[in-house]
Amino acid sequence: MVRENGVAWLTMPGGPRFLSIGVDTVNCGAKRYRETGYYCDKYYSGEPAWAADAQKRLYAWGFNTRGGWSDPTRAMSLPLVPEIDLGRNSRLHWFDPFAPDALAVTTAKARQVTAPFRDDPQVIGYFTDNEVGWWNAPLFRWYLADEWAIYSKRVVWGIVRDWYHGKWDRLLADFVPGPGIASFEDLKRGGASLKLRPGGQGIRLIQRVTGVVARRYYALIHAALRAVSPGKRIMGDRLPLYYNQEAVLATRGLVDVLSTNYNVDTPDGWVAPYYFDGLAKLATAPVLVSEFFFAADENRSGNVNNGHLMHVATQAERAKGAAAAVRHFAAFPNLVGLHWFQYYDEPSGGRSDGENFNMGLVDTANRPYAGLVDALTAANAEAPRIHAASARRTIPPHPAVLAITAAPEPVSASDASLADWPDKAGTRLPWFATPAPYVPFGDVHLAWRPEGLALFHLAQNYVDLGMLAYSGDYPLSETYQLHLEVDAGSRPAPFRGLPGARAASDLSEAFRDRAPALRSGARRLVSADGGTGPAPGHGQAAAAYRRGTGRSGPASGRGPADPGHAA
Repeated sequence: MVRENGVAWLTMPGGPRFLSIGVDTVNCGAKRYRETGYYCDKYYSGEPAWAADAQKRLYAWGFNTRGGWSDPTRAMSLPLVPEIDLGRNSRLHWFDPFAPDALAVTTAKARQVTAPFRDDPQVIGYFTDNEVGWWNAPLFRWYLADEWAIYSKRVVWGIVRDWYHGKWDRLLADFVPGPGIASFEDLKRGGASLKLRPGGQGIRLIQRVTGVVARRYYALIHAALRAVSPGKRIMGDRLPLYYNQEAVLATRGLVDVLSTNYNVDTPDGWVAPYYFDGLAKLATAPVLVSEFFFAADENRSGNVNNGHLMHVATQAERAKGAAAAVRHFAAFPNLVGLHWFQYYDEPSGGRSDGENFNMGLVDTANRPYAGLVDALTAANAEAPRIHAASARRTIPPHPAVLAITAAPEPVSASDASLADWPDKAGTRLPWFATPAPYVPFGDVHLAWRPEGLALFHLAQNYVDLGMLAYSGDYPLSETYQLHLEVDAGSRPAPFRGLPGARAASDLSEAFRDRAPALRSGARRLVSADGGTGPAPGHGQAAAAYRRGTGRSGPASGRGPADPGHAA
């Protein structure tokens, strides 16, 4: 890999720099789906004929890499990044990564799973696993409940004890112990449990445990692959559409590329900048989007698009959104690649896990989606130029008074869509900050009209509601909140964004009350606070945006120093 003028690129031995524009599952399909899905024997005389035609198509459409789960055939010259499931095969997740023989087991498995690829010059490196979530609360609960014979249980127990300096009363300020647990010695038992106490700081300990476990995984993977396949890059574990900041910090120095799957944010192809800007600060490695996709309800394979993954109504919308996403991805200087998922549509009856999406460049009858591939061909051709120019991407200085962009048309808050939102780039507030080494975990956008102030927030998080000890309604003190203070021409007025429609209604009504002054005066945002902490009076949230400073305030509530992850 190289960086030129602050822009990251991949390289092949003896070759020029390039942006990896890839496709996942470039393969013949699965025989078990022969009747309902794509299977190359139905369309070609054999694998060599399929390989030649598939490669010809991909080159013509502007792709230059085979991504995860692609056929490693030497009949193709496209560079390849195989997904090898090294952590899963070595039982590093949910088993005992701190066992004394963990490195030996991982190295032996690495030797086995890399054997087909080690002498292949087209192999760039390895995706070590797929969608390792690093779910903080479940990891903590799992290892704490293990038997004492499990080495990872002992490590986690030691972290808990040391965190509170052996003082049980300090732990009780943050946690509610499970039945029969009244001391650190009791936590050694199998089945031991702790739940977060409302108003406490236990999430910080859970995050610490997450970082230690993740660092152990990346260290084992790094040592094993450097021992058996030193010439290939370690391309990360394909994070699952979101990231845990402690886990990303744990990759430092141990991966060559950090890979993440990504669910495009809006139907028009907008990609939220906070996600990749955050990775640029958290990780020392550049980033590769190992999977992104667009599906449409209008398709030829009978896919029903049965889930939350990005899908739109028509193939025309799909083509437009997918091409826009490519251009947005290419504009991040820390990106070295973007891989489309996938070459062909999923079977008409769905995969074995039930997923049933129109994600293919071709349908199950091997016919390309002409509008999609035409749009991607144009976007792929532009992507390297956009990427080279991304060094000029900067955040403007924080203004003392922020002019809020006017929305040309009313913005609906009830249609579950951001398609009608004006100028996503121009309405973004990029000045949120958090204490180092953490980063803001979402973007906030503001626009105005005479009838009210419009706000949208794109964010990623993992929350385990069962980890909090409470009864009745979920305590508002523990909810994620945005706090705004708006001067509409008379005086600053605070509005607290709590879950539900009431806060949005209150904000619009208050804004309308001041509309005459607003229309005749300057539109400005005085301040906005956001984070995962309690409401003021119970400790201010960790992430805060303050007019004139752009700095964050200290976290004294349950919200972690990393506001990207509540338990």
